[in-house]
Amino acid sequence: MEGINALMALRRYFLVTWISVLCFLFFGEPALAKSMESVEVLSGHWQLLGKVSDNFKKSSKKLNAQIMKDRRLKESENQKFDRKKPKERNKYQAQRAATERQINDNSVNKYWGGPDEQMQIMEAKEVKIHVGRKIIVLYDSSLKRLLTVNPQGRAFSHSGTEVTRDVVGDSLTYAADKKLIIETTGITGVEFSEHYYLDPETQNLVQELHVEDDRSSVYSLNMVRYFTRADSR
Repeated sequence: MEGINALMALRRYFLVTWISVLCFLFFGEPALAKSMESVEVLSGHWQLLGKVSDNFKKSSKKLNAQIMKDRRLKESENQKFDRKKPKERNKYQAQRAATERQINDNSVNKYWGGPDEQMQIMEAKEVKIHVGRKIIVLYDSSLKRLLTVNPQGRAFSHSGTEVTRDVVGDSLTYAADKKLIIETTGITGVEFSEHYYLDPETQNLVQELHVEDDRSSVYSLNMVRYFTRADSR
């Protein structure tokens, strides 16, 4: 009896598997092809336009300076003096307290980068993109990513088959509003995204980079980089 039950369970498993395969062939493939149509123009070899593109070091330094400025302003607004004490002592205590807070605050001058693979994405001077059943992105001819496309867009399933796992991290790749979007949770846990699309006026490739702050949702690093086509179409 147990053998018959095991056989029946095995038959049901294969039946469900074949139904899933057939559903993908009839419904998944057309949906995938349609979702990629709007970003097929991104395929090609692209070279960075450094003079008009954001630089990682400068952008992160500027953001950290803004964070520090905002904190100092907030601290000055919340600062209270004891009117009974001499002004000199109040000033000294305020400076000492501010210094101690800066020493204890591990998010001051935050490093917005990550492992080498993540930095290659953010600082690449050259990008090659192929849009097909899967997305291939080659950064500086050294970091290659083969990304599974989710035709359902920004959606996740229990199986997790729409997520690509590689040396960079776990990535969800999809097309929306004529943009190729790659959302990644890096191997260190930091979340960042890449948005690729063509500038309607210049037809240059636009790469928008967004790095979340793993300590707060208030700040994030945002960069825009431009690439010109290096191949002929």
